[in-house]
Amino acid sequence: MDWVCLWLPQLALDAALRSAPDPARPWVLLGGPAQRPVLLDVNPAAAALGLRAGMPLPVARARAAGFGCLADDPVRTAALQLLLADWAHGYSHQVSRDLADTVVFEVGRSRSLFGDWPTLRLKLRADLDQLAVHYRLVAAPNPYAARVLANVEADAGIPAEALSGALGQLPLEAALLDQRTLEVLRRSGLRRLRQLLALPREALARRFPASLLRALDQLCGRAPVTLALH
Repeated sequence: MDWVCLWLPQLALDAALRSAPDPARPWVLLGGPAQRPVLLDVNPAAAALGLRAGMPLPVARARAAGFGCLADDPVRTAALQLLLADWAHGYSHQVSRDLADTVVFEVGRSRSLFGDWPTLRLKLRADLDQLAVHYRLVAAPNPYAARVLANVEADAGIPAEALSGALGQLPLEAALLDQRTLEVLRRSGLRRLRQLLALPREALARRFPASLLRALDQLCGRAPVTLALH
């Protein structure tokens, strides 16, 4: 468990809510063309009103009243991700923001300072709970595996000997494959990552771009993951 993934599934909304009055009231994050705004994300109070991401704003207003609107701001979102990367430097000298809505950092070399994963997890959660962000924390042998596992795990530490089994149970949708590849695999009857990993490499190489095999090798730790460090 050398790498920790801090996945921030509501990063843009969390960044907007940091400056919003009464963040607990219903709020929606707006994006899209100015003439046809859509809801990019909603907080729990807005979800309780029946509002959902992807809903056009006029439809949302017809369904519910009393919610506030916040404009999406990529600069503001990047600033919050940067703040969290700076925080991660308190635990690691290797921190990256390369993966969308994510901060990953190496902790294998820090175990003597911060303890094993259960102990470190408690320290990380105590810090993050003060920062008013929604997050998932997963530790795994490599950063790509940690990020993929965060799609289904909220607070897990996966050691190297358990990585293959943990990955194999994942639905293909969790593996961060491109949409076209995912559709072809579904049409072939594949549903779990273990089914994909069991296919002969030669067959995959003939049918799919080289990027698929590279992604699978990185996921399983057979090839290095190159990330720009913060």
